[in-house]
Amino acid sequence: MTGLAREYGEGLYELARDEDLRPRLEKELGQIAELLKQQPEFIRLLCSRAVERQTRLQIVDDTFGGQAHPYVVNFMKLLVQKEHFDAFLMCREWFHERYNDDYGIVEARAISAVPLSDADRAALRARLCEISGRNVVLNCTVDPALIGGVRVEMDGRRYDNTIQDRLGRLKRSLTHGL
Repeated sequence: MTGLAREYGEGLYELARDEDLRPRLEKELGQIAELLKQQPEFIRLLCSRAVERQTRLQIVDDTFGGQAHPYVVNFMKLLVQKEHFDAFLMCREWFHERYNDDYGIVEARAISAVPLSDADRAALRARLCEISGRNVVLNCTVDPALIGGVRVEMDGRRYDNTIQDRLGRLKRSLTHGL
């Protein structure tokens, strides 16, 4: 992450904290980030010096004014004004990390061979909360190549209880045992 993203993201975060707007701005920034990921040409447009700066600022107003909190709209306009709109997603990431730290949230990604049932998801989430000591937001994906079991990535660690991993460990132990 760039120093610019930290500086700008932190500035917005501190404002949100001071004004007691962290949950609202976290949600809005997340929604805007998803839209921008789906429409990367919008980022290119707001970064394009071929389009007058005033026009780009008006595009931000027309698109997000009345939809997003004025702090978010002004933040986006500031990035356009300073010719740094390409850093928006990284600024949002910094804001998101700070939000999660302050609210004791950790994100975990569970990958399984088949979709997890609601009961399995709840049990896995509860166990991960116990392991991490924090509130866990669990994102589940399916990868049939795993054959069976679950692999979890959380806080830079990997917890692997897949058949694929077990077979690999068995193979290594047999190979080293001979």
